[in-house]
Amino acid sequence: MADYLLEIGLEEVPAGTIDDVICQLENNIKVILSEKKIDYEILKTFGTPRRIAVQIIGISQKGESITLETKGPSIKAAYKDGEPTKALEGFCRGQGVTPDKLVIKKFNSDEYVYSIKVIKGVNVKQVLPEIIKQAISNISFAKPMSWGDSKIQFIRPIRSLISLWNNEILPLEYGGIIADRKSSGHRFLYQGDIEIESVEEYENKLEDAFVIVDKDKRKNIILEGIAQKEKELDFKVVIPEDLIQEVLYLVEFPTVFVGAFNHKYLELPKEVIITSMVKNQKYFPITDKNGHLKPYFIGVRCGNSESIDKVILGNEKVLKARLDDARFFFEEDKKIPLIDLREKLDKVIYQKDLGSIGDKIDRIINISQYLGEQLDYRSKDVLVAASLAKMDLASHMVYEFPELQGIMGYYYSLLEGYDENIAMSIKEHYMPINASDEVPVTNEGIIVGLADKIDSITSIFKAGLLPTGSQDPYALRRMALGIIRTLLENNISISIQDLLNFSQSQTSELDNLDIETYLEFFKVRFKSLLEKEEFRFDVIDSVFALNFDDILDTYKKVHALKAYTNDSNFTIVVGLLIRINNIVKNNKGNEFDKNLFENKYEIDLANELNNIVAIFEENFAKRDYLNCYKQLEILKKPLDEFFENVMVMVEDDNIRNNRINLLSNIKKLGEKLFIANKIVS
Repeated sequence: MADYLLEIGLEEVPAGTIDDVICQLENNIKVILSEKKIDYEILKTFGTPRRIAVQIIGISQKGESITLETKGPSIKAAYKDGEPTKALEGFCRGQGVTPDKLVIKKFNSDEYVYSIKVIKGVNVKQVLPEIIKQAISNISFAKPMSWGDSKIQFIRPIRSLISLWNNEILPLEYGGIIADRKSSGHRFLYQGDIEIESVEEYENKLEDAFVIVDKDKRKNIILEGIAQKEKELDFKVVIPEDLIQEVLYLVEFPTVFVGAFNHKYLELPKEVIITSMVKNQKYFPITDKNGHLKPYFIGVRCGNSESIDKVILGNEKVLKARLDDARFFFEEDKKIPLIDLREKLDKVIYQKDLGSIGDKIDRIINISQYLGEQLDYRSKDVLVAASLAKMDLASHMVYEFPELQGIMGYYYSLLEGYDENIAMSIKEHYMPINASDEVPVTNEGIIVGLADKIDSITSIFKAGLLPTGSQDPYALRRMALGIIRTLLENNISISIQDLLNFSQSQTSELDNLDIETYLEFFKVRFKSLLEKEEFRFDVIDSVFALNFDDILDTYKKVHALKAYTNDSNFTIVVGLLIRINNIVKNNKGNEFDKNLFENKYEIDLANELNNIVAIFEENFAKRDYLNCYKQLEILKKPLDEFFENVMVMVEDDNIRNNRINLLSNIKKLGEKLFIANKIVS
């Protein structure tokens, strides 16, 4: 066993990208090692703004041997009159063997020739440099960078490489850089190179040079520092996960400090202050125990505590300038009523084939009116909210801080005297932005939010800009999921097909798409949501095979079927419906004539069917689908007796079709709930 260390020294890497690069490098190395049958005990990654590193502890010095077994032609095809056929000769040429080296094995009921090769395990020390080079080359970047004369691309220019096998340099060259054992310490706190003598001393030597290379250790230092400040000053620090992740890769040697700002800035909306701190300065906001913002912040310095007072003063000055700008924007915005900003939005292009943002607002108003009628909520506030929802996009504050769209509209509308529900809807109509966000709850917020999102989906689709692969520049997948969650979490039933058709009609200048294009898009998002809730894939598929229209109703059916899978009668009902479907197939008939029944078994089945239909339909209307399944259970006994004693496919057309129609009625009941053939037994 041996230990290996790779360090890639870089120019400063953007904080938001480095974690992905580290993960890709780790996965690439693991995949290649697995392919080459090379064992190891631990693979550990490190990363700071100026380096990426990998330690492989306990790596085998020799890979496992691999036995390759390839099946050739059958004995009958391989030999004729004891001589090799052309088929056998071609197989031998392809495998690089002679016929006498082949073995014969039985496969199913015939015998075949096999080529068996043993590939010896690789010398790991010899092949590891190429493995590392391949793993680095396979990393993909959204915005790669080239430098010098090299054709190599990376997230930032590579300035140094370390490649150590235990305590010796393992030759490696990449991007014109030849690996050695020299690393670098903190940019300001340490001068000169660091000589890494062995793999095991890497972390400690860097820490002595004021670099905490272990990202988890660095994160713990930051969190412990924040906790200590909380305890000392008796306040609460707001720690967004994405911010801590970003700060983690802005520093190599973290030191936590507390700064302050003038309390007069607390007159600004708290979201403005928090956005200025978090997005621009990477500070952690501070609140009291009741969640009220306090005029302090937590910062993290890349360095030790030396001259920390000067660092705090500098950060306070920068934040003051930011908050002064924000206050100026806020005061300027208050001078112009929201509705007067429409003129600006009429001149801002939403998309070249879809007109201006003003045109989008008109579509939102029309769709909101339609939704209000469908949901029996005809308040004038809906149209007012729809008219105002996008107005803050033309404000100074949202221009400076796009993250505050909707939020500033909320505050400005309150200042102008609009009702709370209208103001709240302006904030809510963007929700949910992320998968874990709450959905809108006010009637106005629900309606305007649905209108905005459904318009975005249909209009962008009609403009030919459907999401492809990982590309979704208009966030349409997120919007579809937002529509689904809004309907489910607010218990709203509505025809998604009718809504899509109405939304399509608002962009009449473009050709309409087949409604199935949209429905498939929603199905994929909905299925993904259900799979995360641990619904069985066949349960999902069996319900989605029905007419897909009412999302809430579909969810209730999937939920009921999931519950019913735990019932002991589930497999019995599924089996009976599948058997019926195999007999009935595509039969379109509905009516059956009791006068054509020839024995008690078909009469009993027809009577029992008539007995359950009314109760089934009553439960179905109430969406009590679990009890609908219970009604189908009642048919088990008469169906078993029917199949045992009645021949369906008799020669008499009238009798045969009558029996098929009887079974078709049972099939149609089942297919109001799910498609049984989609269930995997």
